[in-house]
Amino acid sequence: MTAKQFFKSTAFKCIAVLLSIMLVCGVLLTFCNALFYVTDEERTARAIAKVFPGEEVTTADYTEDALNEEHAETVNYEVTAAYSMTGEREGMYLLTVVGLNGYQSGTVTCWVLVNTTLDGEGNRQFDGIERVVVTGNEKQSFISKISDSAIQSVIDKQDSDGFTAYNTTGISTGATFSLGAIANAMNGARDYVNRVYCGAISDYADYEYNDYISDATTVTVDGTNVNYTIVTTSNGPANAFTIEITVDPDGRISAYEIKVNGSNGTAQDGQAYLDKMSAIAKDLTGQNLASLEAMLDDGSLSTGATRSNTLCVQAALFATANYERALEDFGQGGAQQ
Repeated sequence: MTAKQFFKSTAFKCIAVLLSIMLVCGVLLTFCNALFYVTDEERTARAIAKVFPGEEVTTADYTEDALNEEHAETVNYEVTAAYSMTGEREGMYLLTVVGLNGYQSGTVTCWVLVNTTLDGEGNRQFDGIERVVVTGNEKQSFISKISDSAIQSVIDKQDSDGFTAYNTTGISTGATFSLGAIANAMNGARDYVNRVYCGAISDYADYEYNDYISDATTVTVDGTNVNYTIVTTSNGPANAFTIEITVDPDGRISAYEIKVNGSNGTAQDGQAYLDKMSAIAKDLTGQNLASLEAMLDDGSLSTGATRSNTLCVQAALFATANYERALEDFGQGGAQQ
């Protein structure tokens, strides 16, 4: 085939048409990309606008803060961005928090607005969560069942006497695990603001196995015995446990009693999670650090109430692993601040 014949052929016409289509599509894509491109700043501004519906909020009303990596991530949440509000909203902090341990171990991403106030000495202190907006999720098939009123019910927990953490007790949604992840995000926002903006320091910041331990935990020393009243964090959908544990000089648990059981709700088979808890998790008397660590890997916690069992074992790990440290910190007149 000659060149002249090729240029007159059907094959060349097809190639020419395809090249023309590609050229036109490329031009259109370039045009659309320029027309609809959204900068990171614009994307953030749009998200923040959802937190303040009906209110005028501009980039002059907030500043993005450098993330404090030391306090940004635990087993239950990850703080990915933090903003200080300015002007009439000064003292408020807006955080993007990923709540972990949702349905199928997935996540829920939330924007959480936290308020702080100044005490009599001019120090900032946490003064509650104002608003929570869900902006994304992974693997949360039933998250549409969670209403704004359900989230508000979790926020309202902060008004109860003896409040230690946001939880889902008494809130029925049909998406228990997803709501638990949202509660984890809220607790993460509270903890981050307390640590980073309010300067609160946990008595147990340098202790081992402290991921699931609330600052409400107390420790006393009686001779060579260490007595703990451990308040755990939530482990959605399991809520916080309060467990009294005594560790003897041999490093074994000599007394163990669950005072507040956070095993909350009913499984899909109709059985209460409380009834699915491992018998050994309900009574860890006689266990030591080595035997407790073995439970994390031997499958004994997987009973259908795995997250409740995990909280019990993590509380016991905290108690046994830190016996010497607690004896040093709180014995001979030592006291929690």
